[in-house]
Amino acid sequence: MRMFNLYRCLGVLVLIIAANASVAQNRLFLPFERQANLPTQNSMDTLGSMFHPDIFPYQTQDVDSSEWFMDVYQGDFATDKYLLDLKLNKNSKKFPVKLSLSPVGEALIGFESGTNAKSFTQTGIGVNFSAMVGKVLDVNFNFMGSNSSFPSFVENYIFTHKVVPGQGWGYRSDLGYYYNNSNGYISYSPIKYFNFTLGRGKNKFGEGYRSLLLSDASSNYNYFRIVTNIWRFKYVNLFSQMDDVYEVPGAPDNYNKKYSSSHYLSINIARRWSVGLFESIQWMGQDSVVNRGFDPYYLNPIIFLRPVEFSLGSSDNALMGLNVSFKASNQVKIYSQLVLDEFKLSEISNNTGWWANKYGVQLGAKYYDAFNIERLTLQGEFNHVRPYTYSHSVSAQAYGHMNQPLAHASGANFNEGVFLAHYYVKKFYIEMKTTILMQGVDSESDTASYGANIFRPYDERKSDYGNEVGQGVSRTLTTFNLKASYLLSAKANIRAEINLSTFNETVGGVSRNIFWPRIGIRTGIFNEDWDF
Repeated sequence: MRMFNLYRCLGVLVLIIAANASVAQNRLFLPFERQANLPTQNSMDTLGSMFHPDIFPYQTQDVDSSEWFMDVYQGDFATDKYLLDLKLNKNSKKFPVKLSLSPVGEALIGFESGTNAKSFTQTGIGVNFSAMVGKVLDVNFNFMGSNSSFPSFVENYIFTHKVVPGQGWGYRSDLGYYYNNSNGYISYSPIKYFNFTLGRGKNKFGEGYRSLLLSDASSNYNYFRIVTNIWRFKYVNLFSQMDDVYEVPGAPDNYNKKYSSSHYLSINIARRWSVGLFESIQWMGQDSVVNRGFDPYYLNPIIFLRPVEFSLGSSDNALMGLNVSFKASNQVKIYSQLVLDEFKLSEISNNTGWWANKYGVQLGAKYYDAFNIERLTLQGEFNHVRPYTYSHSVSAQAYGHMNQPLAHASGANFNEGVFLAHYYVKKFYIEMKTTILMQGVDSESDTASYGANIFRPYDERKSDYGNEVGQGVSRTLTTFNLKASYLLSAKANIRAEINLSTFNETVGGVSRNIFWPRIGIRTGIFNEDWDF
């Protein structure tokens, strides 16, 4: 009966959308990579702007007033004329069809210094298909298969988690690991205020380098998203299907399905202030008693869902969050985030270190056109997440997907500082990034959970009280990356890049220091950050 009601609701939704067709504009989405998003923010995030920089991915129609975006991504490059474009029914004013086909791939080589000195190669090949039908329907799909080797610390991560960070399940190969990164969407904009997207990919809420609410650090997942953009308000309904593979033996056939329903409301209150409200509920698709699937009760489009959860008598995993930013000027912006998993005010005021005071805090600042150098942006950020945040009594209901956290990629139980600087001139982009993470992790000689691994049930905690950030085995991670890239093709978003990177980690007094440069070309589909 629940599934019947779900199909009926979706049917009604389709009819409503169809009834309002042919009055909107095409709304393709920018890729997640910072080379596309940070320059856009630099030109769009000004005093009094109705732009919402805290909701990703950006829609092209929302950023078409950016001079840089129009010049670089809408410009006519010599290389792009060789890519396939086909226009059908072009004499029709209502439903002209434009089809595009372009290559997708990566070819990078690098080496790693230190005790595990070696070379590594990242290779991938695929295709991007896009279609624009009239002014209301956009379709975009990327299909890419990769076969790669990595620096030793990345391969250790893949061996432990079975997943290539941010990509997908890693299958052993002669070179290293084979994996797929396929994503895409069908986007429909019946009127300029609404967008409906069915896809597979990522979403992000927040203005920082990290997000404590929802980030792009995990692998792609299936989702249905409704975006309402009216005046100073932008509201997102996000319904997702994800996979639990924590301690799941064998190949991906043994995935356990899980689902989430999230809401994010962004409000540009005035010329200087913006506020974002967030909530998310996660639940298992099947337990030992019932095959629950997607629960239609969580189709409720109104924030907040917590009363719905209480009415169901549910033990589902619920998160709430707040995003606040202040523009001191067109150049200086301060932003912050707060995520609440569980907490009790009396326990916080008593400073007892109660385990269920699970929350995270972010504070950051951006300096656009720093020191009056046009197109130079500096950004500093501090992140603090208490032990056991994002975890649950059942690992399948942890706030994660494919063995990767959905918020901060390091999980929980840490303090972190981030510094980011980027500069761009048309198709050239330069970025310098450094992170310092201080975290407490689990001990191999102790079966207790100290709160860093969000997939371990919080029932395995060491104690109820006296829990503090950094408890457990001390881990310190410092990373540095200097990247320079050049956009070879705007239509295919292919760029040549060179990276100079370091990875310095100390766990329980044992250190490893790695220098790993690499160079090559790649399609800019996602951010590849291995700093967790």
